[in-house]
Amino acid sequence: MAPSMQEATKQGIPFPGELNKRFRWAVGVMLTINFCVFWAVPIALQGQLWKKALQYVLGPVYRFVDTSRPVRWIGENFIYSEKRFADFFFQSILVFLSITSSLAYVTYHQLTYGYLPIWLVYLYYCAWVGFGGRVMGGAYTFAHKEGHLPHLYRPWIRNTVGNVFENWLGNFFGNVPYNFTTSHIAIHHKLNAGKGDTFYQWDLDRSSWSDFMLFLHRILLHTTGYSSLAYFINMERTVFFNKLLRGCVIYWLVMPSLILLVTNSWTFLYYIYLQPFLCMTYFLAFINFAYHGYVEFDANGKHIECVNSIAIIEGEDDYFGEDDHMAHHVATRVYWRDLPAYQHTKETEFTQHHASVFRKISILELSLFMLLKDWNRLASHYVDYSGKLTQPEIAAMLERRAKTLDPVEKSK
Repeated sequence: MAPSMQEATKQGIPFPGELNKRFRWAVGVMLTINFCVFWAVPIALQGQLWKKALQYVLGPVYRFVDTSRPVRWIGENFIYSEKRFADFFFQSILVFLSITSSLAYVTYHQLTYGYLPIWLVYLYYCAWVGFGGRVMGGAYTFAHKEGHLPHLYRPWIRNTVGNVFENWLGNFFGNVPYNFTTSHIAIHHKLNAGKGDTFYQWDLDRSSWSDFMLFLHRILLHTTGYSSLAYFINMERTVFFNKLLRGCVIYWLVMPSLILLVTNSWTFLYYIYLQPFLCMTYFLAFINFAYHGYVEFDANGKHIECVNSIAIIEGEDDYFGEDDHMAHHVATRVYWRDLPAYQHTKETEFTQHHASVFRKISILELSLFMLLKDWNRLASHYVDYSGKLTQPEIAAMLERRAKTLDPVEKSK
């Protein structure tokens, strides 16, 4: 006779639910080890180089070219449907040239010499990340913009190539085609990060590394497309299901087949195609843990939106308004240049609820300090619109909010 649950617990015999949790945790640990081996150094090293030195050299150059009339004229008249979207043109060209040139070189080396030396793989990863994460962050940002702005480009691009970053270059940045126009819009935004979202995390302690391991497995299911396809089937959203399924076929069958056909190398497929997917999975999990890291309820038990999504002001790593994730959820149509004015209109609400607003910190730092439980450092970046909280009070509030769960049983 099988032992009862109580007897099995005493004997140390894991039940299916516990086995499932251990498996998901182990997947998260493996993803973390993989990230540390392949991606931590390129991201951390180039992030510090940018923050400590290169932003002061390259930043003014980028801003000068960004505002250059000849450059903007091309974007305004030939690329984008609205003149204001030319803001994205120069940076998108830099990202495009960076990834295509580095991808072309590693492909050339593979075809010429029949292998990729490990030093070249790491150089490719450095180019993939970019100084200050500008290439990786840019590829994600522009795919994100394309997903939210179906009429971003002029018809000659929109009706032929389509979303360049989401559905083409995104393949080499770990993004399944059509994932922003389907799951991001129809699941994450529709549910506002709440229950049922493939990015749902309010059943987990956002200050716990152990719970983050579980979250990594959840995001892996999202980035593969599996959990979003399951959602669309359950909700009978056939149009979204078919579009995302097409993207999954492209990403998981067509592209690997083409890469193997051209290079005849499984190692090339692994290092150049699959490893960026694993990095992007980790990156999305890491930043989202902070984007929706704090939870507070009103008197009726409803989520307070200006607490449950964060905003960073005066951030050094902002990419066209991506730092204000709060406005991205509650006022998606506000253009990035109009965010300071919009934030000013919300100050009364921010004061009332002690909104999750931080100053002069990056989203990666926000996530890291939260997981390290460095509440005092986070408190030093917190913007107290009321002017009444002491730093220890802010630290205690942030800790409580990071550990507050939805009123359901904790994830198992």
